[in-house]
Amino acid sequence: MSEIESCFANSYAQARQKFLSAAQATGLTVDSYSHPLKGRDGEVLAMDVVLDGAPDTQALLIISSACHGVEGYCGSGVQIHALQNTPWRAAAKANGIAVLYIHALNPHGFSHVRRVTHENVDINRNFQDFSQALPDNPAYREIQPLLLPEVWPPDGANTAATQHYIAERGMKAFQAAISKGQHEFPEGLFFGGQAPTWSNLTLRKVLQKYGQACKKLAWIDLHTGLGPSGVGERIFACADDAAAYARAKAWWGPGIASIYDG
Repeated sequence: MSEIESCFANSYAQARQKFLSAAQATGLTVDSYSHPLKGRDGEVLAMDVVLDGAPDTQALLIISSACHGVEGYCGSGVQIHALQNTPWRAAAKANGIAVLYIHALNPHGFSHVRRVTHENVDINRNFQDFSQALPDNPAYREIQPLLLPEVWPPDGANTAATQHYIAERGMKAFQAAISKGQHEFPEGLFFGGQAPTWSNLTLRKVLQKYGQACKKLAWIDLHTGLGPSGVGERIFACADDAAAYARAKAWWGPGIASIYDG
């Protein structure tokens, strides 16, 4: 257990150094994309990328962390342990699979212990075609005053109004209105942005560089906060396609959950 625990860190700066050291120890090259801002403690922020395998591979497994910044504490540890796991690396190579580690999709959120980027954007909801009308979320518009009240902490009137909404519409409707994402209130929850974020643009550069020859792609984006404590919940996000879901079950096992199952 101590070997695994040593892969985890107490800060973004420490996590990044451990990741860079793990890559160096295996002789792998780190490709770093610097963030325009500094971290909480004045440290350099970056999206660090390591390719373990042939650059022209047609089978690519991406393992990424810190989409929701603070969740990088777990994701970084998993990536570092994988880099140090000789049998795992050998198995990937033996099967003709290159592994692309993307450390800290959202380094600013990771460093500042926030879920969002420095633009207050949830990058899971930022990959839109910004030349078109953005998705509308009228349900969120209705509850925005309840979520960000003028009085903080929320007073009795706010609590009563929130409870009334849930009693009338149901908790699932309340949660759906929030988690669907919105592009209207920059200061609000689950804000998807009104333009591509730094993380969005940088990730696209990474994919353009390392995915040129890819014919088969699997992507594990490491998150925390859902499912029972200590249990890895596999959530499948793709087009609402039965064939794709069946293929995912064949790859990852029957316990996989689809985002379309509610």
